Amino acid sequence: MSGRLHHRLLCSIVAIALIDSVGVSRGEPSPLTVQSGAIARPVAVAVAPAPSAPSAAAAIPIAAQPKPEPDNAEEAAQDAFDLGIERLRGATWWEANRKLRPQLAQVGNLMFAARLLDDDMSPSAEGASRVQRLREAMRAHRQSRPAGWNRLVSQVRDARAKAGDDAALTLANALINDVRYRDGTDGSYYPPARLFAESGVCKDFAVAKYLLLREAGFDASQLRFVLLAPRYNNTPDDWHVMLVVQADGMAEPAALDSPPPRVRKRLGDAPGEPDAQADTQADPVGPSARLSAILSGRKPADVVLRAPSGPAVVTLGASGQAERPLAVVFNEQGSLSFERDAPVGTRKPPAFKRRGARAIVADGAGQSWSVDSSGVFRKWQLTHADGAAPLQDALKPDLRQIDVRGSTAG
Repeated sequence: MSGRLHHRLLCSIVAIALIDSVGVSRGEPSPLTVQSGAIARPVAVAVAPAPSAPSAAAAIPIAAQPKPEPDNAEEAAQDAFDLGIERLRGATWWEANRKLRPQLAQVGNLMFAARLLDDDMSPSAEGASRVQRLREAMRAHRQSRPAGWNRLVSQVRDARAKAGDDAALTLANALINDVRYRDGTDGSYYPPARLFAESGVCKDFAVAKYLLLREAGFDASQLRFVLLAPRYNNTPDDWHVMLVVQADGMAEPAALDSPPPRVRKRLGDAPGEPDAQADTQADPVGPSARLSAILSGRKPADVVLRAPSGPAVVTLGASGQAERPLAVVFNEQGSLSFERDAPVGTRKPPAFKRRGARAIVADGAGQSWSVDSSGVFRKWQLTHADGAAPLQDALKPDLRQIDVRGSTAG
């Protein structure tokens, strides 16, 4: 461990005397959790592998930073974590149902720099439930795969070998998005065989993309599901699941979103109007005719790139979900919750209360928040106010709220 990191570790242990023991994880990202009192940061430090040479795709920005030398990998991982925490300090947090959740794009790489919590590290109930449903879908997939699935895997793997990660992501995203969307599914995570037979919703598209990329050679550490929450109690936004990928050569994570839901009949539509008629007819399910031809071997996989269905692969900041509140990130290995309880006990603005004025709220940990209630969606940001905790301490890690244990990872 470098001298700088060792000094940080000792300072954390001395500052919080209630920690009985601290294990340092080597080979896994550092754990982070958002508790009701604070964003808890670990003492475990990730040792990230040196990334491979970047590809030259125009669609995804290429990271300008040189890859770290092996001796500096530990410090580079800590720096990436620190940078993520700094971004989170300035993030916009959306309130819904008395929960605060940070804006997705402002979390960015932190979802990869922070270690996922497994079953032994007390993850949130929501996160644990999502991981369990994903694992069930993976078990079902091992037992039954769609006809032609191996063709998709082979062609995505070939695209990666020839043109890099971004080409593989573009192809995998377009292939799965060529399955028809169908609303009204149950809460389970569909394996690809069921998605191809019955269609599905966002979570099912994300699972199929995850499994396709895993079998094409992507590591689980590069893949995250994000659970996005509504921005407001009564907004038409719904809960949404999307796959996010951190690939070689990309400056920020890539979003692999699913096709949007089919437009439903509007309130007040007459039965004879086109939208109403379409809504009463049985929708086709499963793969499109084009994807069916690919699965049967009658067409190559790259024909989907001529007129792809659904959103294209873009950076997280350019995604249509960039401003959605992030509740949980997860994959087969564990989960990480970014939710925290909304503070109570608002103090009035120092002047008179007016539309657009920002109220100041101090939470139980002494953290000061600025609350903007002028818009449709109530937004929070950490700030510095007289008598409140300084900004640099607002997200100070509270190691007492994390069960930090040694890792057996190699």
